[in-house]
Amino acid sequence: MLSRVLKELEGAGGPLDLSEMSRRLEVERSALDGMLQLLVRRGRLREIGPVAPTCEHCSSRLSCARVQDGGALGKVYELVD
Repeated sequence: MLSRVLKELEGAGGPLDLSEMSRRLEVERSALDGMLQLLVRRGRLREIGPVAPTCEHCSSRLSCARVQDGGALGKVYELVD
């Protein structure tokens, strides 16, 4: 399952938040959160913040469905090079 998480992030071409990964992988958020923390401790992923970098400058962020749903406000991860 950890390899699926890494492949999903590779295929995304950029950071993904916990809610989006949970949806894509069809895994409960709580279970996925533990896997992501393990990958962070192993140095494979980096948590880059509670909001994706593109959200900060997006003019639609206040009306964005992902923000309204809490998706973009959750933990966001990226692969470590």
